[in-house]
Amino acid sequence: MEWIGVIGIFAGLIFFVIAAMKGYNVLVTSIITAVIIILTNGMDLASSILGTESSYSSGLASFIRSNMLIFLFSAILGQYLDDSGAAKSIAQAIMSKIGTKSPYLMLLGVAAVAALLTYGGVSMFVAMFAVIPLARVMFRECVVPWHLFNASWTLGAGAFTMAMIPGVPSVANINATNMCGVSLASAPIMGIVGSLVCIALSCVYIKFALKRCEARGEVYEVSGDAAAVRDESKPTPGLLASLAPLVAMIAIILIGSALGVKNVVYVGMVVAVVLCMVLFNRFIDSQREVLGVGAKNSLGPAVFTSAAVGVGAVASAAIGFSVIQDAIFNMPGGTYVSAATLAAMLGGIMGSGSGAVGIIAQNFIDPYLASGVDPAALAKIVATAAGIGGALPNSGAMFGMFAAMGLTHRNAYKHNLAISIGACTAGLVVMILMANVGII
Repeated sequence: MEWIGVIGIFAGLIFFVIAAMKGYNVLVTSIITAVIIILTNGMDLASSILGTESSYSSGLASFIRSNMLIFLFSAILGQYLDDSGAAKSIAQAIMSKIGTKSPYLMLLGVAAVAALLTYGGVSMFVAMFAVIPLARVMFRECVVPWHLFNASWTLGAGAFTMAMIPGVPSVANINATNMCGVSLASAPIMGIVGSLVCIALSCVYIKFALKRCEARGEVYEVSGDAAAVRDESKPTPGLLASLAPLVAMIAIILIGSALGVKNVVYVGMVVAVVLCMVLFNRFIDSQREVLGVGAKNSLGPAVFTSAAVGVGAVASAAIGFSVIQDAIFNMPGGTYVSAATLAAMLGGIMGSGSGAVGIIAQNFIDPYLASGVDPAALAKIVATAAGIGGALPNSGAMFGMFAAMGLTHRNAYKHNLAISIGACTAGLVVMILMANVGII
């Protein structure tokens, strides 16, 4: 029965990924996936779907409860930046420096902005909703296909800034360093070298992907609400006014975090939205419409992400999940390889890198540390591997990001595969080799 459960977990997740690639609604497919896992693992159907603990509904509701306001305020902020023309002002200032003749530099510029925001401690979804309206203008000016935004975004926010680079305040990195009793800046040589490997390979890939799109004649083209282009005759806010809400939000989050202020992310976002309402008032047609459209745009990413988290909650409670954990923990190859494999596998099954680190902290960290490995190296390897596993197509964050970007698994996940999985795995392998020879 245990191995039937293991097969059921993988069968369910494979179905989930294939359905996502074919464009089926994630709410529907997530429930079907959960049912497949439940039935093959001999779990009670009603309590596993509707129960208050370790169920599909509890996982979904927990994520919504913790993150709905982040999605809401982020989407409203992005809508203000777009509708007011502030995004256009900022993008034009950037484009005046790099020009429109080098789409490659533009792609790397977007990645750099994403990296600075996330490395600075700004939530990935907050940063994404702020960057998307700026990027749309830049991609339109450079006539670059929109799906390549996901390549730039993934390099900046979904690769080395997830855990590799020393000091990054990501949830996975914080949890991993805490469980190993080391600082966020630990294992600096490993982290820097791994990051450089990841960045270099990602830049090569982005160059290749851009050339391939150019050879195919692909251009900037989006559908639905995102396809609407702002009236060029309308005045736009000045650069300083356009930047003010973003600068204020980032400053509040960074300073508040350093001072230990609770819920500082919400404070920063509310201040940014209020500044948008005041500074951009004469540049928008209707405050009510901006607020309404922004709120509407937040629902898809939030619900799609939470549905995938619900699947992860069911999978992690299944008996087959325990079998997988034990098998990987006892695999040959040394502690670092075992820890990396376990973290990646758990992150993939749960659809969450931070969730994988949490399970390792609860169940496996003591025997890993008792094996005599370096705690700093172990923390860096576990956090990085968990992030790689959490970037698989069943990840809750993946559904949320694509919904916000107006993209799909079918046309955009290939960039995550190349960067979050491929380039990051190369960096991870280098870090494991360094750890084994004592270069930390």
